[in-house]
Amino acid sequence: MEKRITAVFIDPDLVILDNLIEENWLCEITDSALNHLEVAKNESIEIAITNDQTMRDLNLRHLGIDSTTDVLSFSNINPIKRSSYSDQQNDIPPKVIGEVVISIEQAGRQAAAKSISFKEEVAFLLAHGILHLLGYDHEADDDRIQMENLHRKTLYSMLGKASMQINVDYLA
Repeated sequence: MEKRITAVFIDPDLVILDNLIEENWLCEITDSALNHLEVAKNESIEIAITNDQTMRDLNLRHLGIDSTTDVLSFSNINPIKRSSYSDQQNDIPPKVIGEVVISIEQAGRQAAAKSISFKEEVAFLLAHGILHLLGYDHEADDDRIQMENLHRKTLYSMLGKASMQINVDYLA
């Protein structure tokens, strides 16, 4: 089975404890998530792992919020919610549907606060970002419930049984 190509950028100035976040691992869990979400094999995402200051700059520039955040998604597709992104044609050139940017510093703080592993929090944020790329949102109650359920299932596809301990309840 052919794996999709996922571009990963890890800020070289970051100090990541014990090299817990590796490009291969990010690509594997991304592939699992996108397969679960029925994204066509020729579609992938870019992932950027960065620091709080870069996230603050991006958040201010794109959303007008002058503070850091944990994850941002920048979509290259129209945000139309669909149950399936599959495409039956296998000869279509690769397409990047968007980018997910994660603050490693914020992920570390949140992992400690949630009493989960650092990798589990990164997977949580990556799944959350991917769902936003695909047009899902959690502003309205019905949308929030749908996205939380899909987030749980996506995390399971990424981490297996380890995901069962991760609470997926967005703040209402």
